[in-house]
Amino acid sequence: MSEIKTAGIIILFFAVRCVVPLLITLAIGYLMNRLVDRWEVEAAAAEEATSVKPAVPSTGKAVPTARGIPCWLMRNCDAETRANCPAYLNPAQPCWIARLMAEGARPESCPDCPVYDPKLAIN
Repeated sequence: MSEIKTAGIIILFFAVRCVVPLLITLAIGYLMNRLVDRWEVEAAAAEEATSVKPAVPSTGKAVPTARGIPCWLMRNCDAETRANCPAYLNPAQPCWIARLMAEGARPESCPDCPVYDPKLAIN
């Protein structure tokens, strides 16, 4: 064999020995990125499915209670109390949900109140 052919074969084998592992590494990296993206989408969907959101009627009207009247009428709240009440300011939500969202905690008097209905918060 001539020296030029021998040198060409050696260069070709060296290139194959370096390029093939590099291509395999790049392909594995690409596939891993696609897998991570898929896991992130699945995790976001699972988190959204498990998060509890209060059910809010789509109308802007007052939410009727079991007796059919809003809480501020049932409790005979005066105008000053209503002006500061989250339930009155957000009539599309049940009163205890509006107070929960505004104050950060459900008032302790809610479970004893005839207006309180936790089934409204379940999706």
